[in-house]
Amino acid sequence: MLGAHWASLPPTKKVTSFLGLNANQKMTTTAPETADRLIPAPTVREAMRQGGFREAELIAGSGGLDRRVEWVRVIETPETARKGRTGDLLLTTAYPIRDDPAAQLELVATIAEVGGSGLVVKLGMYVDQLPDGMAEAADRLDLPLFTLRQEVPWVDLMEPLLERIINAEHSRLKQSMAIHRRFTELVLDGKGLDEIAKNATFHLLAHAGGSDIDKHRRETIARHGTPPRVLYDPGIQRMLREVANHRGPMKVPAFPRLGMDRERIIAPIYAANQVLGYISVLDHPPDAEEIAFMAMENAATVVAMALIKEREVAAAESSVRGEFLDDLAQGSYGDEAAAVRRARHLGYPLTGHHVLVVVDVDGFSSFSRGKQLTEEMIQSLKREYLRRVSGVVKRNFQRALVGARSDSVLALLPLGVEVDGAEPRVRALGQQIRESIAEWKPGFTVSVGFSAPTVAPAGISSAHREVRSVLETLTRFGRRDQVVSANELGVTGLLASVADDRLLDFARRHLGPLAEHDRRRNGELVETLRAYLEAGEQQAAARRLKVHPNTLRYRLDRIGEITDADLNDPETRLNLAVALRVQGLLDL
Repeated sequence: MLGAHWASLPPTKKVTSFLGLNANQKMTTTAPETADRLIPAPTVREAMRQGGFREAELIAGSGGLDRRVEWVRVIETPETARKGRTGDLLLTTAYPIRDDPAAQLELVATIAEVGGSGLVVKLGMYVDQLPDGMAEAADRLDLPLFTLRQEVPWVDLMEPLLERIINAEHSRLKQSMAIHRRFTELVLDGKGLDEIAKNATFHLLAHAGGSDIDKHRRETIARHGTPPRVLYDPGIQRMLREVANHRGPMKVPAFPRLGMDRERIIAPIYAANQVLGYISVLDHPPDAEEIAFMAMENAATVVAMALIKEREVAAAESSVRGEFLDDLAQGSYGDEAAAVRRARHLGYPLTGHHVLVVVDVDGFSSFSRGKQLTEEMIQSLKREYLRRVSGVVKRNFQRALVGARSDSVLALLPLGVEVDGAEPRVRALGQQIRESIAEWKPGFTVSVGFSAPTVAPAGISSAHREVRSVLETLTRFGRRDQVVSANELGVTGLLASVADDRLLDFARRHLGPLAEHDRRRNGELVETLRAYLEAGEQQAAARRLKVHPNTLRYRLDRIGEITDADLNDPETRLNLAVALRVQGLLDL
């Protein structure tokens, strides 16, 4: 995350990269088909109505009566409370601290600190009354504090309560097994990510549509992924690191400034000790939170397995399709019959016309050196680069062949028999690729070159040479972040085959005196000549320069005098136009 990563998914998969399995499903409790309803651990309030607990008197801490009781323990030593666990209800006769009022008073704070659910003190055996301040501390900490008469046995209090707790644990185990079984069935049935997303609640939590309030959810659905402004937000990045380090589901707060108006449960998707993405769920009912945590934990495991499987399938498919594309581009596909057989096997329509697109990262070597990237980081970057370009291509041309070659991505687009309107469509594709890469990594630019429509397999290798020549020309003359066709460069393409020193000599021979005159007098004769040659006639050039026609004629006369050139001569105008093009290309 890639923040979200999904680096090896097939580009046609529309899976949210962060905060959303099936774009943040809203869940409601529904009578499950595969398991009994979850029995939660009892609250202190509920425990007060069972067995010997009914004989206890609530002294203080009524604000904490909804704490869950996960277990019941008797304090045997002063260390017992400090080693307690969240949800422990502690029972004591105060024997270990009978002669230490300070320790008795500290007991409430200790239990609250470890997350205990309450304290029951039996009076009359070793202490006759609670020390001053204990009730006030319990009220302040919202820790239920009870007293119990000496004649009430501990077993009368513990037995019914432990039975209820064990039943709750049994219920939890049954639910967990049911969820695990449903997920396992999906994996064994060979279901992919889309199917897993649709069945994420597995009849334990039924999908009831999405939240219309959470703006982030709606945006994630529309974009098929997390917006970069959210993914790269420092607060979100810190939160995701915490979730990843936790390695399990966590409840995270809302981020209203980013459109995330609800708190969420988020789980990391781990595989090969790497976070491949995150799953989140929102709007779960409070009484189904424990099921949501179970489902999220199992879902993360199953999605990781599905991702690994799809990574392997996608890698194998991409390798085969990429090898065929590379053979077409290099002309090493064998005979035409062999190419037709391979295309048919891959489902690629070889008849009709095709356009070859090459996407180059601008200055990738200098970028990787400047960022001091390791080889592993470079390969990861290239995989994500390929995935993003592939995604854009496949959304526009589903049957396209896409493959990587060094720092480039090649795509062969099937046009069929109709080629009218192909260039605007391919140019629009190139713009989408540029925007996708820029959105992914601001400042990371690509240049896109594409061929004229050609036939396959015979015409693909020559189209590849033409497009590569176009991109090499752009690189040589420092033109970045471009979308160009092989037919577009014209004279620029021819100039690319000439050495720089010869081009420099040509430009200086034809424009040197004029450039020197402008430099000494801060003049505008070079730009006047450029406007005149590009406009083709004096009136249009004057309008372009926003000067009077007489001023333009005067300047043209001065240009003729300085360069000793006849501007009415076609050969002279051609030489000067080429010299001006060289000046622009070499940034003279």
